[in-house]
Formats: sequence, structure tokens, C-alpha cells
Amino acid sequence: MLSKGSTLKLVTITVLLLACTATFVNASMFELEIAPVSKIMEDPTAYDSTMAYRKISVIGNISEIGKQSAVITENGHSLKVDVTKTELFSGFSSGEPIMITGEFRHNPLREDTMYPTYVLHYPIQDIGVVNITSINADPATYNGKYVSTIGEITDLDFSMGRFTMTLTDNSTGEHVKVYYYGATDLKNGDDVKVSGLYNGGVLHSENMGMDRSPLSISTLIPGFSSLTGLIALGAVAILLSQRRR
Repeated sequence: MLSKGSTLKLVTITVLLLACTATFVNASMFELEIAPVSKIMEDPTAYDSTMAYRKISVIGNISEIGKQSAVITENGHSLKVDVTKTELFSGFSSGEPIMITGEFRHNPLREDTMYPTYVLHYPIQDIGVVNITSINADPATYNGKYVSTIGEITDLDFSMGRFTMTLTDNSTGEHVKVYYYGATDLKNGDDVKVSGLYNGGVLHSENMGMDRSPLSISTLIPGFSSLTGLIALGAVAILLSQRRR
């Protein structure tokens, strides 16, 4: 058995390596307050973003959808939705349940309106792993749904608290734009797996990490590169050998 001192050393080394070498990163912009249309209509000023910027998610059924606006309803209550960004609503049709995230603006003299940032099918649909070529060939099928895809980062830019990157399928040259909110040490040339909401031609990433072979050291030690994984195993081996002396 290891002594208390050896055990402490082992735990300390492992924690430090995990903190310094993790390659998987994640962030979520989707964990917002969800409100049914009826609740918003009962007290619109409580959700108003006209004076103070905020985002909420609204759930309802599409009862009308046109070129300039749509209407979602829930329990007899209706809410107008701005559809100027038509690409957000590709593949959606009247009668579908929907979740819209964005800004709600209350106008006492006119009509209250929801201005969407992104739109989801509801309940949330996760398609799983899809290649970039398939997404680009039929974007309406995947629009408003969760997908995972793999590719190489071929362009990376950080601005206003958001990473904007281009993810490219090297076998076909097809690419997709990715938005990512969070910290990461990933860089151009890295092969990554990205998971998140595909909406309006953009993959809003909730998590992404290095794409590795199932037999790589990261399979045994998640979040580790091959080199740092070997260092970790080496440290464990040294501690065990010292204990046996």
C-alpha cells in the first residue's frame, strides 16, 4: 500500500496535469431562463429588454410564419416574432413546437415582439455525428437541431468575447462556420470534434475538443495529449517504484 505522503504526491501530480494539459473545452450560451408565451404576456415588463439588455428563451407553437414576421402561440396567448433573419427559420413550418432565444421587447403602444438570436425545434432534437458535407448539402434538415461534426480549424478569430472559426472537412474541402463562447487553447490546424446547435448556417458550439484516435492515450486519460499522458503515467510509475524500495 502507498503511504499517505505518496498518495498525496500522486493526487497532486494528477490534478496539476489535468489542470495544465486538458484539451477538451466547453461553454454554454443556451442555459437561459425559459418562459412560456402565457407567462410573458401576463407580465411583459418583467421580460422587457428594451432598456436593459437580456436574453430569454420562449416556447410555443408556430401558428403563422411569413416573410416579415411569425406568430407563436401557447395556451391561447400569442407573441409576434421578427423573422428578418430568414435563415434562422429554414425548415420550420406552421404548427411546429419551437423554442426561440433572443430579446423580447415590450411596446405598450404597439405590438410586443421577440427578436431571435437562434431558433430550436422543441423538444430539442440531437442528430448525433454528421459530416460537414451532409450538413451543407441539406441545411434545412439540420437547422434548429443539435449536431456533432469533425474537421480541421482553418480559420480562427476572437472578438467581443466570442471565437469565430471555420471548420473544414479535409477530405472534401467543405466547411462550416462555428461560434464558440468560452476559453480554449485550440488553434489553426487542430483536428477537432464540435457539438452544438446548428442554426442559420452557423454551428453554435457548446463543447469541442481534439479529435483523437480511439487508441490514443487520451482514450485512457481523457483530456490529455499523448506527451502529457505519458508524463502522467511515468510519474505514477516512479512513485510506485520508490515505494517498493
